[in-house]
Amino acid sequence: MFNSKNNLLFKIPVIFMIIFFVLPLLLTVVWSVFERTMFWMEPGFTLFSYENFFFSSRLENFLSSMFHSSISVVCAFFIGFPIAIFIRRRVKKVAQHRVMLLFILPFMVSEIIRIFALRPILSRNGVLNSLLMDFNFIDTPISAFVFTPTGVVIGEIVSFLPFMIFSTFLALEAIPNYIFEVCADLGVNRRRMFKDILLPLAAPGLFAGSVFIFVNGIGIALIPTILGGPGSVNAGLIATQAIIALDFPLAMAVSAIMMFTLMGLLYIGHRLFNLTKLLEPIS
Repeated sequence: MFNSKNNLLFKIPVIFMIIFFVLPLLLTVVWSVFERTMFWMEPGFTLFSYENFFFSSRLENFLSSMFHSSISVVCAFFIGFPIAIFIRRRVKKVAQHRVMLLFILPFMVSEIIRIFALRPILSRNGVLNSLLMDFNFIDTPISAFVFTPTGVVIGEIVSFLPFMIFSTFLALEAIPNYIFEVCADLGVNRRRMFKDILLPLAAPGLFAGSVFIFVNGIGIALIPTILGGPGSVNAGLIATQAIIALDFPLAMAVSAIMMFTLMGLLYIGHRLFNLTKLLEPIS
């Protein structure tokens, strides 16, 4: 009786994931080849939605959003990796998780509020320009912080940086303390420790955080809508516009392309770094 209850408790989340995660993803691919009707779509097989994506300006917008998301990933690496190292190496063990909680707290606020709150800071007459002018770094306000691709990149970094810090910290947390003690005893300098120890061992966490930032950067429509200019269009915004235009097969095709992009990145990351090591102690 006890074993049967355990099996049931295990099957419930599996069934839940299949119904609400795996099945919708499979249906997304199937619906992407359906034929468009006036208000919905009907069964059939056509690649018109994919042609409509790849042979139009949508592909250029998609590639542009990928480029901007790549910049966000690089910036998040240079900001988030040192923070994760500092928490792992300099903060006391009992306080490390409390410090990590500080980076998670902003996500308890609605995403649209967090992104919209950046506009008074990044605008021409905003807080950032005022500070730069007060310290005499600039003479006139900078307009490139908002309603431009730069604003989108800043929004992505601010929105998703905690995920880079969190995933990297998980990888660093698996490194036993004696490794740092041995390096100190052998007189290993900081540059060598960073290059030969911290960076390789933290690679799975860095890749996981990079994939999260990259995929969300090309998929979340709020950031280019609120902080980007007229040319700031990502895959999420393309899908949203297709839904508004009642072109559901195109929306499904864009979603399928994003899904295959994510699966490809995860496959490459697993082959290079074995992402299962992220939650395993390092021996």
